[in-house]
Amino acid sequence: MNILFLTDGITPYVTGGMQKHSFVLVKLLLQSKINVTLVHCGYIGQTQFNEDARNLFTDKERSFLKLIFIPFEYKGKLPGHYIYENKVYSKLIFKTFKNQLDQFDFIYSQGFTGWAFTKKQIRPKLLVNFHGFEMFQKAPSKKVKLEHYLLRPFVKQICRQADYVFSFGGQIDQILKRLGIPDSKILDQSNGIERKWIHTDSEVHETINFVFLGRNERRKGIVELTEALINLKKRELFKFNFTFIGPIEKDVLLDFPQVKYTGEIKDQLKIQSLLRQQDVLVCPSHSEGMPTVILEAMANGLAIITTDVGASSKMIKHNGIILKNSKPSTIEEAILEICNLSANQLNDLKTNSLKHVESNFIWEKIAQKLISDLSKLKT
Repeated sequence: MNILFLTDGITPYVTGGMQKHSFVLVKLLLQSKINVTLVHCGYIGQTQFNEDARNLFTDKERSFLKLIFIPFEYKGKLPGHYIYENKVYSKLIFKTFKNQLDQFDFIYSQGFTGWAFTKKQIRPKLLVNFHGFEMFQKAPSKKVKLEHYLLRPFVKQICRQADYVFSFGGQIDQILKRLGIPDSKILDQSNGIERKWIHTDSEVHETINFVFLGRNERRKGIVELTEALINLKKRELFKFNFTFIGPIEKDVLLDFPQVKYTGEIKDQLKIQSLLRQQDVLVCPSHSEGMPTVILEAMANGLAIITTDVGASSKMIKHNGIILKNSKPSTIEEAILEICNLSANQLNDLKTNSLKHVESNFIWEKIAQKLISDLSKLKT
């Protein structure tokens, strides 16, 4: 099998959930002896990325890999710049491969990267993955809402013209249905976690430890979470510990003895170590795809509190609480519900997280399912 894999960057050169997803999935395809031509990008002029990126793969993996670097050109901050930049980038990719398309069985397109391939009559099957389809989810502000409206028609067009569209499940299935994508064109796929993240030695702490892991981005619900903690403090119900892991500006920090801020941590081993000291992850996002942070927390034996956005509900199976919205009062109720559990009840939630992630979200299993699905489509 020969796959043209289009990305808007790979970890560690470009940060983000989609970029990490691309990198890990490509490595696993290569390990399964699938030929992959990987298109990746960085800032304009940084062509050394292509040679450096080869060092991210083993000699065995490189024998099935062809790397193509195409610069992503940034055009400034004017409204619509993101759409224009992605269209230009996709056109550059198409121009590079337009005379070679017959050598591929599939084009795997992350986000907008396959845009220029949608209107071509003769091409391999185009598979599109927009991950969370956040532009069709609730916007946390007027600015984000405008950005969503700008993106929607183009995402809808690409999905309708692609041969297949990936869905992480949960609310994303409903989004695709509203876009008019027939079930026959939808391929089920999940985000995943590396097996090395699994840590089975989990225990309930005497004082329950809650944690938020992520950056201070408006859609992550950190404003509402902070307000919920303030309200619990006022009500004298703050009888737990709370740790924030991630870059958060000083002007929004809470000066409570039970609250700790670690700042940004890039060392994965340190993040794992911190997660193993916690009991419950709180993820009150307004919109999401299939958050890696939830999988990381589950792999370290944490119970989960998350809003029912994107594919978050797919990761909850007797291991936590699904919030109906991101309101502070809703978050407060969920935290108190956890605090009122017995140690055995909370331990059951933590154990169920480990079982669920190990059974369904280990990367090797996800890659094998993708290969199986593509083999069926090829015949």
